Amino acid sequence: MGNLDIQSYKTGDETAIGELFAQSFLRSMPASWWRWRFMDNPAGPGIIELAWDGDVLAAHYAVTRVPMSVSGIDSLSGLSGTTMTHPDYRGLGLFPRLATSAYERMAESGANMVWGFPNANSHRGFVQNLSWVDIWEVPTLRQNVSEASIATEPSDKVVEVFSFDERFDCLWEEVRSEYSVIVRRDSEYLTWRYSMNPTQKYRILTYEDEGGLAGYAVFKRYRNELQVVDILTIKDSTVGQQLISQIGRIALQERAEEVSLWLNVTHPLHRTLEKLGFRNGDPVTYFGGLILRPSILDDRVYDYRNWYITMGDSDVY
Repeated sequence: MGNLDIQSYKTGDETAIGELFAQSFLRSMPASWWRWRFMDNPAGPGIIELAWDGDVLAAHYAVTRVPMSVSGIDSLSGLSGTTMTHPDYRGLGLFPRLATSAYERMAESGANMVWGFPNANSHRGFVQNLSWVDIWEVPTLRQNVSEASIATEPSDKVVEVFSFDERFDCLWEEVRSEYSVIVRRDSEYLTWRYSMNPTQKYRILTYEDEGGLAGYAVFKRYRNELQVVDILTIKDSTVGQQLISQIGRIALQERAEEVSLWLNVTHPLHRTLEKLGFRNGDPVTYFGGLILRPSILDDRVYDYRNWYITMGDSDVY
């Protein structure tokens, strides 16, 4: 085992990255997914750091650029993901070396924060070795679906659509100031995140009244449940309730047993869903981050009550 060389990604490295993914997770990573997440992102290409032992890729760490709104101001951040080390090179401290290099490049490129959802294997390393701050442990809000659990009559204002258009931009501009920390949810981002994703099939519901688009929900099926991976509405919690109830009706029609989502307990819709029978439970997901430019962001981003987080903000869903 020679001296390991830390390098940033260059064109052609994706072949070795795919091989390392298979060695690390015992499953293949579609090349189309890798290009989508790290090359075709409208916010810019991913920041990828690699550790090489000659021609052998020993470790990999990557960050996806994510546009955000913090206190109503546009901000660039990075979503941490795809941390992996070749089985023969574990225990050498490669992960913190790669991450430190990535964070330096991020700060230089104008990113103010890195954040993400470490799994049980990597969480300790993020906190102990990279000074990440634990923001929260995000529970899954879930309901077993039955006729009794659908609390509203169907609304003709709720319609399934198949793309994100300028109406979503108008909704985003209307509601963005209501959230202290939120990923930008304009049509460009939503199209990339959901419509262009090559490995997942998402469906879109909208709620539109005489005032325009008042809310939307994005969901997908996973095993025997429908996961609401994203939802955004005006302040009226009736809009969110109607969207979730319609997903519940779809679950009944399609013989899914549960509906699940992430939703901050401080959000009014959370209390509405509690009334409908939704309860917090497993899986519980670590959520943390690190401010890279403290002159731009302050510790308010470490307070989970300030965040609007849905499943779709993670790269897992």
